Amino acid sequence: MKHRITNLLQPGSGMFYVLFLLFAACGLYFSIPYGLIGMAACIILRVISVHSDSERRRRIQMLMDKIVIDGGEIKQSVTKSPLPTMVALATTGEIVWANDAFVEISGNFSGARHMRITELAPTFETRWLIEGKTEFPGELRMGKNAYHVFGSLIQSDGGQLMMLHFINCTEYVHLRDEAETRQPAIAIIAIDNYEELMKNATDSEKSDILAGIDKRLSAWTRDSKAVLRKYDRDKYIFIIENAELDKLAARKFAVLQEVREIENHEGVVATLSIGIGRDGDTLEESAKYAGLAIDMALSRGGDQAVVKNRYTFEFYGGLSEEVEKRTKVKSRVVANALTQLIRDSSQVLVMGHRNSDMDAVGAAAGMVCAARAKGKPVHVVVDQNHTMATELIGQLEALPEYKDVFISAEDAMIMCDYNTLLIVVDVNRPGYVESEALLQSINKVAVIDHHRRAADYIENAVVSLHEPYASSASELVSELLQYMVPTSSILTGEAEAMLAGIYLDTKGFCTRTGVRTFEAAAYLRRAGAEASDVKRLFQSSFDQYMERQKLISSARNCGQGVIFAITEEEVDRVAAAQAADELLSIIGTRASVVAFRRGDDMAVSARASGQVNVQLLMERLGGGGNHSAAGAQLKNTTPEEADRMITEAIEGYFADQETEDAEEK
Repeated sequence: MKHRITNLLQPGSGMFYVLFLLFAACGLYFSIPYGLIGMAACIILRVISVHSDSERRRRIQMLMDKIVIDGGEIKQSVTKSPLPTMVALATTGEIVWANDAFVEISGNFSGARHMRITELAPTFETRWLIEGKTEFPGELRMGKNAYHVFGSLIQSDGGQLMMLHFINCTEYVHLRDEAETRQPAIAIIAIDNYEELMKNATDSEKSDILAGIDKRLSAWTRDSKAVLRKYDRDKYIFIIENAELDKLAARKFAVLQEVREIENHEGVVATLSIGIGRDGDTLEESAKYAGLAIDMALSRGGDQAVVKNRYTFEFYGGLSEEVEKRTKVKSRVVANALTQLIRDSSQVLVMGHRNSDMDAVGAAAGMVCAARAKGKPVHVVVDQNHTMATELIGQLEALPEYKDVFISAEDAMIMCDYNTLLIVVDVNRPGYVESEALLQSINKVAVIDHHRRAADYIENAVVSLHEPYASSASELVSELLQYMVPTSSILTGEAEAMLAGIYLDTKGFCTRTGVRTFEAAAYLRRAGAEASDVKRLFQSSFDQYMERQKLISSARNCGQGVIFAITEEEVDRVAAAQAADELLSIIGTRASVVAFRRGDDMAVSARASGQVNVQLLMERLGGGGNHSAAGAQLKNTTPEEADRMITEAIEGYFADQETEDAEEK
């Protein structure tokens, strides 16, 4: 109805001229000359319009006469066909002809001049026809109905035309959408810190804690028409329809926050991890996705929900600090598996992340020690032109055992064979390793990392030690070495390299330290590491100091306790990281972000004191890290664009937090 009224009142329609003539006639009452002029103008315009319409119909008829179907002119069967068909100009979308079936579904477009198909179907576009395809991608919405559209381009002397055929698929779309919304998703819910909650608790307190968790989970799922069953002391299985799952996701899985209200007598707060698999072709595939999702949630520190579909991961929560696990069972198991892998390999290659730092080099040195103790050839893959550990590498290369140990990625590609073992340290994302080509070329890969796992993590690793609670990769390697080699086999330089890695990531044992951090440091001290020698590695040059101070001077307060500094100049990565640490010491600062130019890219370094999760902040920029230290690389980005992107990421992060806080209240 709306289209018809609009079309009737368009200039050129008969009703338009009737209203124009009535208006001019009313003008005679006030002024006969002006009234006559208006009536004359109306008549002249009507004559011109009739002539124009006649010419347009003639031109359209000429175009239509040139269209050929099956070697002949448009047949009567097409005109009377029940299949809606129309012809429009390819350049403008103006409808020039339609059969009766199309007129019926479109609400009689013929009442308006120059109507375009986008007026009836706003989402219509012609790229698919230009690309030579014959079917419109997806469904085309026209009014309340949906259509599959097939078409082709027709060349004509009067211009390029497109002939489109419409098949009503409204019922199919409705059934498909209903099937998708009712498709079941499978979730695994785990109590992250079950052992810590139950430690030293009485039987009565244990029952109260578990009952409190059960009560909150039951209340959370009560209105979802879902199935929740406990199948282990600390695990639940949860089956829910996609539509109901979307409602829970819209509320950011509020049960995560509700369960944090429970704590034991020692003040340990209960946390959950939820891994959800959806959109699998079968229930078995969705269950597999759920297993991957719960592994991802736990490897990112727990206290979050992860949704895995066939394409990607989605993350919710993850605001709290990682909880240190006091058991070393996993380290012992991984050490035994890694020892066997090294023995069965022809050689060992160790690789960290691009722009390697002391933690990556220190962890690599520990793995060199393990391979050397097993009598296997070993090399460390590192780009010595782009590293933040030049002095540490120089000290190691001065040792006789490290002659020709550090090699380039190109040399590693030449020497590797089918039985080579690649150990990746201090990184879990394939796009961030020193050489992605080398990673893809080797079948046996082991991963040792402490960063929270990202969606694009290294898959199919034969051995993986991924512990986000750890302070550094060097701490993890130090634990492994206790089960792999005698202490006397560790060189003093290797012990100091690993201690330097721990010192770097803990900012001098001030942040992210736990019991096991100091145990690892004590082990390295027994192996010969001197703290004074390690500290000298962190002395900065005068130029680095001036760079750091210049960067700090550009800082501004973004609100919410975030200090942001950005420069258009290239800055040493070490100086930038130190600047971020120094900004964090300002009173009231919860997080600091530093951005600087690296060639055509912009590098970002972020630090936090615990109240802000900079990993989630950097993931908005395509980066990652852990709760208190993270970074990102903005490819082909100007400083102005980086400033805008980082500012929007900060605002978006706190907007999400405010939304979660409001929902919690």
